[in-house]
Amino acid sequence: MAVFSEGIFPPSEFWDFATRLYARGDVESVCLRFQDQHHANVNVLLFCCWVASSGRGSFRDGELEAALAVTADWHGNVSMTLRTLRRYLRGEVGAAPRRLADDLGRVVAESEIYAEHVEQLMLQDSLQRPGTGTFDPAEQVRAASINLFAYLGRLKIKPDNEDRAGLAELLGQGFPEAADWLVEQLSKN
Repeated sequence: MAVFSEGIFPPSEFWDFATRLYARGDVESVCLRFQDQHHANVNVLLFCCWVASSGRGSFRDGELEAALAVTADWHGNVSMTLRTLRRYLRGEVGAAPRRLADDLGRVVAESEIYAEHVEQLMLQDSLQRPGTGTFDPAEQVRAASINLFAYLGRLKIKPDNEDRAGLAELLGQGFPEAADWLVEQLSKN
């Protein structure tokens, strides 16, 4: 049961990058752990990596804040509401027929992905400068690390060992060409 027409979204480098990265290794579980334990926005975690991967390097003054501001209402009122509803429909739904609740759950899940896609377009559009920086893998993973720690700092998260291992997984899967640099950096901590 398709709710939305195909091909409605404009091309998006960020969406393409994010869907590939999210499907690699343990990235999905890492992102969901940050979401559930620290209230991090998965799209923003992926955005931090994409900004670096796209040749834009690390965030410049005000860019992260602008991205968070432009998506705050959408994320809070649409994406999170749909996520809460989807999770509710997976559980006990009272007197509602299970089959119908499951059908509704599929529609809500599809709507949640749609909302996430919209949010990613908003994030991408919030960054006005072109990707004209370095495409050196070590520089990209370094910039992604800076971006991720800037975001975690905004959330007042002090990463523990499990968080750091998750970040290493995210960066390793996002920038596999920079694995040697990443191992070297992690051994310093």
